[in-house]
Amino acid sequence: MRHFERPAYNRAATPFFQVFGGRLKEPAGDAVVMAKGAGQHHGERRVLAVLVPLVAGAAVFDGLWRLGGPWLAGLGLLPALLVALHGLTFLLGGSRPARQFHRWELVLTLWALWQLLAVDGSGVTWAAVLWLAVPCLNAVALLCQLWQALMILPRFCTTGFRWLLAGAVQIPSFGLGWRYGWEWTLASQALLATIWGCGTFLPNSRVFGPVFRRVEGEGVLLTIDDGPDPVDTPVLLDLLDQHGKKAVFFVIGDKVRRFPDLAREIVRRGHQIGNHTMTHPAGTMWCAGSARTRREIAECSRVIEEVTGVTPRWFRAPAGHRNWFTHPVLREQGLELAGWQRRAFDTVRADVPGVVRQLTREVRDGDIVLIHEATPIAQEVLGGVLRALK
Repeated sequence: MRHFERPAYNRAATPFFQVFGGRLKEPAGDAVVMAKGAGQHHGERRVLAVLVPLVAGAAVFDGLWRLGGPWLAGLGLLPALLVALHGLTFLLGGSRPARQFHRWELVLTLWALWQLLAVDGSGVTWAAVLWLAVPCLNAVALLCQLWQALMILPRFCTTGFRWLLAGAVQIPSFGLGWRYGWEWTLASQALLATIWGCGTFLPNSRVFGPVFRRVEGEGVLLTIDDGPDPVDTPVLLDLLDQHGKKAVFFVIGDKVRRFPDLAREIVRRGHQIGNHTMTHPAGTMWCAGSARTRREIAECSRVIEEVTGVTPRWFRAPAGHRNWFTHPVLREQGLELAGWQRRAFDTVRADVPGVVRQLTREVRDGDIVLIHEATPIAQEVLGGVLRALK
């Protein structure tokens, strides 16, 4: 039984890179020591290695200029900067990268604020503005982390709380409109709509909660949606047996009820079975309320369990379109949301070689591959994918 691959913590010290820096697999060999101790996110390390000395150099240059004019500033910049960097590193201390950076951030932020608020005619205002962008970006990232916590923590991951939150986010929008005019309401509503659209229509978006698109272990994970189908399912099962492969069949509850023997055959041959909603409302699942979302997911799980004796543990949304209430319902039902790494739109394409090539080109261990049955090319696609993987 395959398990979802959990994203590894990226070791970043700053909230911005924790949120937007991506998740890295743990390095091998001697690098593990650095990763667990003094290591940082590689992108963050590169940015800070340039930004901190640059802004500190501007501060040192400004101080030397005020003390002795351009000659002292020009000739003394490099040695004074070297002394300042080493001296502050010693004085600020910090046993871990995060602590070290946060102390540097405080010192440089205070200097930047002093430059902007208390100094007239400074030639290093650009450095102060540049550095103040760092705490501003980190503040945005902290809001993202707060949002993420609201999306995944059990006490908040409920349909009731999401109804409440959906109403609460409208208050600032209309408050801006009342205070500054309808244009502000329109702009804020457009921003909310963009965020909502990303969480709903981007198949692997984590705006509303976790979506897993990779699994642990060797080899890819084949997933087959929209069954069971009386024409395709028997042939697909035989193809999988011939190549010694296992798959996850994301089945539709109505079809399981109509073809119970096929659903039981999927399980009998050692494949996993997942929840793909009761009626596959691909065109309307995105706007479903909490009651309908619960009905679609819970009813499908109930039918699968009644017919096969297996309780599904994975769910895939129709066409990948979740809605605002999907994650709370999944938590109630003990399900996890599966996305994919490889997709070729095989429900609307007839180019079998092109579909197979798109699904298998540069495929890696752990990738989740999405294939559909009940299509004119389902059998050819799965056969081609199996041969390519072999």
